[in-house]
Amino acid sequence: MKSTLLLATLAIAAVASAAGQTYLEETFSDSDWEDRWTTSNSRDDLGQFELSSGSWYANKEHAKGLKTSQDHRFYQISTPFSTVADNSKEDLIVQYTVKQEVNQECGGSYVKLLPEGYDGKTFNGDSEYAIMFGPDVCGPTNRVHVIFNYKGKNYLTKKEFPSPKDSKTHIFRLTVHPDQKYSLHIDGETKVDHVSLEEHWDVYQPRTIADPNETKPADWVDAKEIEDVTHVKPENYDSIPRYIADPEATQPEDWDTESDGDWEAPEIANPDFEEWTPKFIPNPAYKGEWKATEIPNPEFKEDPELAHYKIGGLGLDLWQVKSGSIFDDIIVTSDVDVADKYLDQWKTNFEKEKEVVAALDAQATKLKEEEEAKKKAEEEAAAVKEEEQKSEKDELDEDDEEEVAKEKAAETEAPAAVEVEEEVKETKEQVKEETKHDEL
Repeated sequence: MKSTLLLATLAIAAVASAAGQTYLEETFSDSDWEDRWTTSNSRDDLGQFELSSGSWYANKEHAKGLKTSQDHRFYQISTPFSTVADNSKEDLIVQYTVKQEVNQECGGSYVKLLPEGYDGKTFNGDSEYAIMFGPDVCGPTNRVHVIFNYKGKNYLTKKEFPSPKDSKTHIFRLTVHPDQKYSLHIDGETKVDHVSLEEHWDVYQPRTIADPNETKPADWVDAKEIEDVTHVKPENYDSIPRYIADPEATQPEDWDTESDGDWEAPEIANPDFEEWTPKFIPNPAYKGEWKATEIPNPEFKEDPELAHYKIGGLGLDLWQVKSGSIFDDIIVTSDVDVADKYLDQWKTNFEKEKEVVAALDAQATKLKEEEEAKKKAEEEAAAVKEEEQKSEKDELDEDDEEEVAKEKAAETEAPAAVEVEEEVKETKEQVKEETKHDEL
């Protein structure tokens, strides 16, 4: 009976081992997340995290995640694993989603895997970490970080992986294999597949070096080209001077030959001069660039424990100019099926998000067109009103001009009328005088 129970226990353990182990599976689907996560006490001005689905989403509940809520802030928070992760004999898979609803000017959205025994209360930017992974953007720099700590030093990958730059949710997966190789996937697309860490990180001294005791032979020919001896300078070529007297120059009027000497025109470049240069041809004796023989580097030492860690938790240590990053479905496991389950969920959600974004874009386009149409109508109405006001002003101006003309005419006619009236009066007086004289 005991042997049967023992065999059953061993069988269950074997199945569990084959299936792998999940150390962290955080979906932020309940209100107890603050009990699982510890905010650091390292500084007083840390930004606050909050649960949020964002301003838009395909599925409100599924989109709910940990969101940065304040601009120009540092963020430091961490959560311990259910048990210490040891990746010396099995894969270590780190996967999570992040949604950037705002255009991030400068800020990180990466995660850090923290060593066994870390202190969440003192966790900060200087705290030791095993791996840092995820997108980071600042100005023109936009990359997905993959940084490994080796013997206390952090090594940044030589390979650059650009991060998606839009407002939709994206998923990032890093797999560290126990044979010192790694794989990287962004949005389910393979970027690296089982590539040696040595190939993408300068963690070791080079395997070979140039033999320091070897020198270039004295007869080594490293000139790629030589002068063509058959190419000879034409006869009388040197008779054409490089410079000539400026034919358009004239002697200044105030030039005094006795005191200033004979006047000479300044020189200018001769347009007929062409500098002769010999032709070059490939050197038949060329042996190529000389390099010393590569020999094994005595300083090179391969470490079978490279990238083998005992990891106790995961942390977010960020600086963000603009807040709004939403972290969700943070998975650390050795079981690829667990990671794939969340990848499949993301794929379904991503297609729905594209539909939502398309609808929002269409709505924004329509609103913009309506605003532009309204603005155009207002401008046209204003132009019509301005034209009407101008016409009214022109009519008033014409009326004013007519009135002024009448007044001027009246002013001109008035003296003439007075003169006529005076003449008539004088004539009457004259006639009257003449009549009176005749009567006498």
